[in-house]
Amino acid sequence: MVMVGPLVLFSTETGDAWVLDPADQLAMPVAREGEPLAVHIVEDTAESFVVDWTGQYRIDGDAFIYLDKDAQTVRTILGYPTRLIAEHSRS
Repeated sequence: MVMVGPLVLFSTETGDAWVLDPADQLAMPVAREGEPLAVHIVEDTAESFVVDWTGQYRIDGDAFIYLDKDAQTVRTILGYPTRLIAEHSRS
């Protein structure tokens, strides 16, 4: 798990990887079970970039809950480092 500016990036032993914006609870999966997923950067300049976030997340104890805005689905995932995500989100 690393922080890049205001973003939290993490990956898991199962091959999942995510980019999170804790301030707005935005999330974008970048890999699932080791397979890369499409990442959409809307704007990319020397000074900044804009991510086309695919959903929102929240932490509920040991559960990482993801709401996919396009598919209108909710995934509850156990086994993610939720405690670390929450700690980094407060930093």
